[in-house]
Amino acid sequence: MSILVTGACGFIGAWVVKNLCEKKLPVILTDLKRDGTRLSVLVPDWQSLPFAEGDITEPEFLIEVAKQFQVERVIHLAAWQIPLCRQDPVKGAMVNVIGTLRVFEAAKQLREQIKRVVYASSVAVFGPPEMYDQVPIPEDVPLKPVTHYGAFKVCNELCANAYWHENGIPSAGLRPHTVYGFGRDVGVTADITTALKALALKQPFRIRFGGSVDLQYAADVAEAFVKCALANLDGARVYNLRGTPMPISEIIKVMAEIEPEAKELITFEPTPLPLVWELDDSAIQRDVGPLKVTPVKSGFVETLEIFKRLRDLGQLSLSG
Repeated sequence: MSILVTGACGFIGAWVVKNLCEKKLPVILTDLKRDGTRLSVLVPDWQSLPFAEGDITEPEFLIEVAKQFQVERVIHLAAWQIPLCRQDPVKGAMVNVIGTLRVFEAAKQLREQIKRVVYASSVAVFGPPEMYDQVPIPEDVPLKPVTHYGAFKVCNELCANAYWHENGIPSAGLRPHTVYGFGRDVGVTADITTALKALALKQPFRIRFGGSVDLQYAADVAEAFVKCALANLDGARVYNLRGTPMPISEIIKVMAEIEPEAKELITFEPTPLPLVWELDDSAIQRDVGPLKVTPVKSGFVETLEIFKRLRDLGQLSLSG
């Protein structure tokens, strides 16, 4: 069962590749360019894996890759994050929406070969927290995103539904929240990971938000994507992901249990993010679960171990 990972050099992409390699499943990597920054740490022999460089928005690129490597399932993670989509919405739509359509078009043209598409949606599809009375929030509430990024993700969910009804392509879209772990360095919610990096470097850092978030360890999120890719389910399913909902003040307390200096080094702004954070994940637990939730302290310890190792090698900086 050959599995294609788009955005394989990215944060979640590298963790997904690691997961697939540990399961000894044939994996094909694709990204705009070969960048081993994350993969070299998580998958030391990544250069031995088949890798196709290219732009997923190009009409024939994914079709040719899928044919060449007999791809049966796709985990689609290539995307621009919120800051880039805000800076250039048109280009963001090209990558996030047109790129996703190219994945489904490849699956449509190779319908007898490609059995399933799993793609990254986001908690950003929801409206502001004050919109919702029901807690925890299920998948089927009204979606009124306040960012271009969130709007693109809603579009992808709707398009996936259309491809199921019109072409019979089964899919699953996953909605992560605040994912942390080695390699997370883009977007405001990356501040949790950057705070851990600052601890490893013994430098002060101020998290740019307060309130509560749903902490999700990258290894757990990768496992969810892989389980959905390996499942044989019909329909265009969309799943909330749930980790450990926590206030930022409690997150810093957990950091201080590991590294006492966190009490002085790590601070935070009091303003909450305009994101819902109490999500119902019963659907994915029912369909492909049970899914592991790594205790926050354990995830922080593992992340700090990686950062300390890189620090000792002179390969860690707060900005990179």
